[in-house]
Amino acid sequence: MKIPDAKIDEIRAATDIVDLVSGFVKLKKRGKNHLGLCPFHTEKTPSFNVSADRQMYHCFGCGAGGNVFTFLMEIEKMSFVEAVRTLAKNAGIDLPEPGRSGDDGTPTEQDRAYALCRLAGQYFNANLTGTAEGKIALEYLRHRGISAEMTTHFGLGYALNSWDAFIGHATGQGFAPEFIARYGLARKRDDGTYYDYFRGRLMFPVFTGSGRVVGFGARKLREDDPLGKYINSPETPLFNKSRILYGLAQSREAIREADAALLVEGYMDLISLYQEGFRNIIASSGTALTPDQITLVRRYTNTLTLVYDADSAGSRAAMRGIDLILEQDMDVRVAKLPQGDDPDSFVRKKGAAGMRELLSAAGSFVDFIIAARAETEKEKGGSPEERSRTVRLLIGTVARMPDALKRDFTLKHIAEKFGLRESTLQAELSKILRTAEADSRRRFVPATAPGSGSAEQGRKPGRQAVPREVPPEERDLFAALLRGGEDVARLVGEHLDPDDFTHPTTRALAASVAARLAGGESLEAAALIDAAADAGARELIAGLMMAKYTLSRESLSGGGRWEPGDPLRIAADSILAMKKKNLRALKVENQEKLKEASARGADLLRFQKKNTLLDEELRKLEKEGLAPRSGD
Repeated sequence: MKIPDAKIDEIRAATDIVDLVSGFVKLKKRGKNHLGLCPFHTEKTPSFNVSADRQMYHCFGCGAGGNVFTFLMEIEKMSFVEAVRTLAKNAGIDLPEPGRSGDDGTPTEQDRAYALCRLAGQYFNANLTGTAEGKIALEYLRHRGISAEMTTHFGLGYALNSWDAFIGHATGQGFAPEFIARYGLARKRDDGTYYDYFRGRLMFPVFTGSGRVVGFGARKLREDDPLGKYINSPETPLFNKSRILYGLAQSREAIREADAALLVEGYMDLISLYQEGFRNIIASSGTALTPDQITLVRRYTNTLTLVYDADSAGSRAAMRGIDLILEQDMDVRVAKLPQGDDPDSFVRKKGAAGMRELLSAAGSFVDFIIAARAETEKEKGGSPEERSRTVRLLIGTVARMPDALKRDFTLKHIAEKFGLRESTLQAELSKILRTAEADSRRRFVPATAPGSGSAEQGRKPGRQAVPREVPPEERDLFAALLRGGEDVARLVGEHLDPDDFTHPTTRALAASVAARLAGGESLEAAALIDAAADAGARELIAGLMMAKYTLSRESLSGGGRWEPGDPLRIAADSILAMKKKNLRALKVENQEKLKEASARGADLLRFQKKNTLLDEELRKLEKEGLAPRSGD
């Protein structure tokens, strides 16, 4: 059943875009708007604007833009219908039962994939609390000190020690075995049959930031299990562990409130600390920290404290993570655990008070690296060569900091630690920066697509750039239409067809406006965004609504009679500019054909006549301006 437009309008009106976006992006009030780092491309200077007045967002870096529905669609990879239903649920608005998600009346694959993962989470949780076999996992959790409240809060579960228990359950709910395998919950044998991927394990569902299950981590419980202590869902269209932080769904509000996050490695580390009151905590799910994960946490805070295992592997992971964190201009500290401890074991032994004391003593990355290198230096007799290696390692890390002022203060700290002159360290840093800049220039390949630039290169995969810029006069016309509504739309319909627009985005948008006008549907910006078939149209509308719009020179030269704030006059001048431009293009094309015909010795009369007609039309436009089209 199609969701009525009136319901969509009601849901949109009941959802504040600032509140919605704030759940994913750290926003600061700037004038009338709110500003933050764009979640759709990598940037260091905030260019992502959210307008409470217009209930829209727009990034002036990558062009992303839209309303509450499109934001949720983009950030959570939802279909439009699922975004509408999610926001309806949040707003307490009742909708007809789902079951038809795609435009053709069938659920999209993505909708079914999320439904499958949700089903798996519910199934595993039911196994944990409702089966005899699940008691093994419950006993393990009790032994590790995890309460029933935390078990429920994180949706923990148990995969039965069976080759086909989940497949049987999921196929009974209408999911095909090959579909179950595609989303990481089954594997295919050589003979073509399928078996459960997770068997006899404690299950940790992995959620997106908004709380949707997309994958699982699984802890070994049986000695005869030949696989590793922990295994994760394989990469699927929904799950990429390098782009997800475990616990973010439960912790993001606490991170925003504290303006700081604790980062641990494992599932149990996170749950144990969370249980003890450390709610601003996330985990990298036992994998090396990635740039995408850092970008994700940077939406909520600029301050990160690493709480990694005290062993050499933990130190190496922290060293790698520090470089990546500093590259994104975040502040990082490192809490040093006693040898032999991990965050889980430490908090169980020392409690919340001990962990708070440990965190308050967290040191700078400089102190951590010096301490980590001290053992190696001691083994080598504290030679000047080893001390130099430590200093160079530190300077190499400092070079990753984009903020020059922070670099200078950090170099001063290093100079004091080693009793060296700052000028010596500055010279070494300059050498590293020059080398990095030269390497960057050598690696740089200019974009071949017209209109692509640095912001386009920073976009995440899956967001296609418009192949070329929208012509200024076409932008002007839609800017006028968004402000003038039906009156401007009728003027456009009187003088132009959708095919008169030269850019694919404006051509499709013009066709949509014409159809909506004919059908008596809303021409409000929010409604046009909802109806837009592609991201390019949504971004154009949001960009025009959010920008302090300036009329282009091309339209101003169309008649010189523009009056500020008059959408009809802006539209008329823009239409005039488009008509002149189209006639000039036709004239150039005709002249090329005339030259070709002349070279062949063909008859030139028809081309000469057409040239005369085009010149007459141009002169008429110059003299008289717009007039109703013949036959209208």
